[in-house]
Amino acid sequence: MLKSIVHELIGTPRREPELPQSLEQFRDRKRVLIIFADAQDDRAVIQDEWLRNAHMRLIEEDVEVFIIAGGGAFSLFDDGSELDADDVRQRLQGPPSGEFGLILVGRDGTVKLRSNEPRTAEDIFAAFEMLPKQTPW
Repeated sequence: MLKSIVHELIGTPRREPELPQSLEQFRDRKRVLIIFADAQDDRAVIQDEWLRNAHMRLIEEDVEVFIIAGGGAFSLFDDGSELDADDVRQRLQGPPSGEFGLILVGRDGTVKLRSNEPRTAEDIFAAFEMLPKQTPW
């Protein structure tokens, strides 16, 4: 009974999302940046431009970048890897379809950064060393 009262007062801790199977290929090797884009949203265009300007640094830092839009997943820099867009959105608790979002997954498979606004390359690189962040959609 005491345990249920404590959970009611402070809430249950947020569970770390399970890593999608299609991202397991990157575990312990690379970081993965997932951009959830909507063709009608200027935030995706801004994010794309910022990432393209940081292309070489993203390569140096072993970051794979994927855009999820229209039910598909596309590599920003054509690395040849394929992702299951629906599974990634569901398991990483991404934004609803049609909304912008950004999720950075570390080499250890944990979410390092979540945002519903574009982030500069420096914000993204700074998140590599930070503890996981939780930003509600």
